[in-house]
Amino acid sequence: MLEKGKITATQSGMILYPIIMSTAMIAGPSLMMKHAMQDMWITPIWASCSGFLALFIAKQLNQRYVNMTIIEQSQQIAGTFWGKGIGFFYVLLFLQINGFIVREYAEFIALFLNGTPLSIVSSALVLVSAFAVRGGVEVIARSAQIFFPFFVVPFLIMILLILKDLEPQNILPILDNGLLPTIRAAVIPQGWFSEVFLLSFLLPYMSDRTNAKKAGVVTILACLVTMIVSNLITLFVFGDVTMTLLFPIMDMARYISVADFFENLESGVMAVWVVGAFVKVTLFYYVTVLGTAQWLNLSNFRPIVLPVGWLTILFCFWGIPDFSTVGEINSFAIPFLLMIFFVFIPGSLLLLSTLTEKRNRTKGVDTG
Repeated sequence: MLEKGKITATQSGMILYPIIMSTAMIAGPSLMMKHAMQDMWITPIWASCSGFLALFIAKQLNQRYVNMTIIEQSQQIAGTFWGKGIGFFYVLLFLQINGFIVREYAEFIALFLNGTPLSIVSSALVLVSAFAVRGGVEVIARSAQIFFPFFVVPFLIMILLILKDLEPQNILPILDNGLLPTIRAAVIPQGWFSEVFLLSFLLPYMSDRTNAKKAGVVTILACLVTMIVSNLITLFVFGDVTMTLLFPIMDMARYISVADFFENLESGVMAVWVVGAFVKVTLFYYVTVLGTAQWLNLSNFRPIVLPVGWLTILFCFWGIPDFSTVGEINSFAIPFLLMIFFVFIPGSLLLLSTLTEKRNRTKGVDTG
């Protein structure tokens, strides 16, 4: 294997949680409310189904093809030619998605650092992530473990400080338009939940692989609860206005005022976003580098870390002229790409593997 490091199932959960929630917590409420209105808190329940399905597929593929990632598994299942083709598109997807995440991060940070070029902000994040990627999966896991409290605690504090300003009546009427709008709104967050499939890149290096399923389920449930709570809190504070806000959690932080002392806490939201973006960019960066090395049959992935980082910066500007385009891509393109590559293609490979195994077993019985 290219990677010699080892991580635990708990560490994998601490990696996956901020990966899913970093975007969902910041932009999720407004995106979901545009379709589900005051019933947006129900939407994550439907969306989480894609996460459980992606987890099941990743675990099943790992059991059949131990110590392999989807890049290698596709060649084992579909053959070298088709497997290489599938692997190429996976690497391209990871590069494109990571470039988009970096751009999204840079646009958000630009709200605080007026006048700072986006290229400087994005390059700084990629450079820091490159050090973690060169260190391997163990360094990434330990970084996520250290930063995990800084991702969770500010959000909990914000909820406690805003409790007195909540208006629970904003949730009414419940299901006034039926369940269909809540299901339709799940199209976007189901893509975020499907990112749990990235566990398949961590499974080969897990020291307690038997606990991987439990860690994955706990992570999905934690994301589900967090998403429901963040949707409810923003709904209780802003009501129908939520759909007009780009970053509702940011506006909620500005809304907080306790004893004229705790005010303008948007720096806490920025801290959450920076930590979440770092973990997310680092993991996508890592799977891009690892996947490329496996696709090219390299003996070491570290020499291509910096070239891939340069390409990531290039992709974060290529085809994304302005901030409005970032929102459009996040609403339409990204969820469908994630579902295709993290659920449908792996699911098809698992089905093909099952049918091939069954056919070979039938042939063996007939021959015997």
